Amino acid sequence: MSVELEVHETTETARKTDRRYVTAALMLVMVLASMEQTITSTAMPTIIGDLQGFEHYSWVFSIYLLALAVSMPLYGRLADVWGRKRVILGAVLVFSIGSTFASLAHSMTQLIVFRGMQGLGAGGIMPVVLTILGDIFTLEERASVQGLFSAIWGGAALAGPATGAFLVHTLGWRSIFFVNLPAGILGLLVLVWKYHDRQKPHSTDLDLPGATALAICCTATLLLVSGVVPAEHGLRIASILAAVAVVSGWVFVRIERTAGNPIMPPALMMKRAIGPLMAGSFLLGGAFLCLDTFVPLYVQGGRGGGVAAAAGVVTPVMLTWATSGIIAAPLVVRWGFRNTAILGSTLSTISLLGLLICAITDASHWTITLVLALSGCGFGPASMSYLLAAQHAVEWQQRGIITSGIQFFRTTGGAIAIGLMGMLFNFLIRDQVIALRSAGVNPATLLDPFGRSGLTDDQMHVVQNMISGGLLKVFVAMIVFAILQLLATLLMASGKSEPLTRGETLEALAA
Repeated sequence: MSVELEVHETTETARKTDRRYVTAALMLVMVLASMEQTITSTAMPTIIGDLQGFEHYSWVFSIYLLALAVSMPLYGRLADVWGRKRVILGAVLVFSIGSTFASLAHSMTQLIVFRGMQGLGAGGIMPVVLTILGDIFTLEERASVQGLFSAIWGGAALAGPATGAFLVHTLGWRSIFFVNLPAGILGLLVLVWKYHDRQKPHSTDLDLPGATALAICCTATLLLVSGVVPAEHGLRIASILAAVAVVSGWVFVRIERTAGNPIMPPALMMKRAIGPLMAGSFLLGGAFLCLDTFVPLYVQGGRGGGVAAAAGVVTPVMLTWATSGIIAAPLVVRWGFRNTAILGSTLSTISLLGLLICAITDASHWTITLVLALSGCGFGPASMSYLLAAQHAVEWQQRGIITSGIQFFRTTGGAIAIGLMGMLFNFLIRDQVIALRSAGVNPATLLDPFGRSGLTDDQMHVVQNMISGGLLKVFVAMIVFAILQLLATLLMASGKSEPLTRGETLEALAA
């Protein structure tokens, strides 16, 4: 009996040691994906100034998010079918290759293509990392671990703007695509060594028809809202894209209703315990990613600040997101999913209202920074509550699907919102851009720290007013996203599992 007890204790110690290694490796992989978004957003005005293509500013972000979004559900399904390990390793490799090629881009077209490749890899990183955490930790542990990972994610994202500004000034913008690769490669090697799937998948049906229909629907939708359709053929092409989006969306729903193992089961997504979470994630993604994309453009292009100033106003958002994620972990246990999410949604809505007021009153950079920091305090609790509530509502065999679904809707919301806001912005400044170019002034020159010296004070003033005036309307639209997110959060179920009890747990994957 004592021998059996000793063997059991030894096995348990080894399992916990492996879990620590795996958790550390997942943190490194998380850094790979989280830093990419913010480090690129800070450097993008400078990249646009170098490669030109001012009208494609939002498309560089949108293509990344599109590729990320359309691949997420398939990655989630693959994680349930093939196991988590093979999927996460493949995703990290694709992302790393895309980053390498992006650093070598010499035109906006090349950069857009390679950013899309990065997105295809990133689509498998976040959802599979969160799925693995859901497997190896109990519910109570998961709340604390998610808080820790929110801090890691926020810390990496926090380092992104400052790192981007530093690299742009010292080594040039191409270096931003290399800085996060060492962490990703190290995490990959540790996962190869220490992580092993311990539960067998329940099916090998990948639902490729459903994944294809979803990819077509998302692509057509984003092309429709991105503003990349040539003006001379705008109505005809827009009509075709709208028809493709509607038909492929209808086909996707039909396929998912009859598929044996759908990548996104409609019946599951429409449940009261799931539907509002997906809607809230969609709208949260739209509000956050528009903030991350357009506020640096406002500071650098509309206010005449440099890369450091653009990074400075966005950085506190990541800091407060990370901090609020840690604070929200015990709140989820004490208050429940719904109440914690309502608190977060309210704070982010107030923050975006403050951003609009700052833009109207021409407030100082410090004031804008403080106002935006409040949005991070809201995004953290809301996003954590959506994820934990969704994972809590399903079994192991659906955890990959539901986790990737949360990430899919957040990313799709961001991609569509950025596309819509970019189209709105381009429409608002179109006549002024034409007038400036006819006068021999390229608005993108203002974003190039070396090229702006060639502009006169009057020209800089005109371009800044054009950018800030267009973005003012964009900020109004961002508030709409935040208000709708709050309304979706109010619809969350508040069943008997809220607030959570200390003794309540889910079966962990270990043993």
